[in-house]
Amino acid sequence: MKKFAKRMVGVTLLEIMLVLAIAAMIIVMSVRYYQSANQNSQANTFVEQVGAVSAGVENLVQGTGNYSTVSTAQLTSILPANTLTTAPWGGGLTFTATSTGYTLKAGTAASGTTTTGLCGLIFNKLTADKHYAFDCTTVTYTGNV
Repeated sequence: MKKFAKRMVGVTLLEIMLVLAIAAMIIVMSVRYYQSANQNSQANTFVEQVGAVSAGVENLVQGTGNYSTVSTAQLTSILPANTLTTAPWGGGLTFTATSTGYTLKAGTAASGTTTTGLCGLIFNKLTADKHYAFDCTTVTYTGNV
């Protein structure tokens, strides 16, 4: 009588661990990509808001040659809706005009919410134009009227 060797059918613990490790790496990479894409989107939105404010201010300053003549009410009336109401990390934007430019102060929702990565992205995008200065919550524009 012949004895047949018993054959094990199934998945080993090592194979299961390998599949779980690969799945965990894919999940971690996806989360990092999402966070990066989200920060880029927030930075682009903020830079677009600053650009809209700049265009509006320049439009209002053309006739006077002095930035201090521009009021928040005048600016709000010609800007797209909600341009001055939302900063990327919460709060609104406060506009203050001076004779040579203006300042936009971005409110903060809570301490620590202005992440370093987001500030760096906005800084790099804004300061490419030499008229802008940015310190993570305040955009200062010095005009050339």
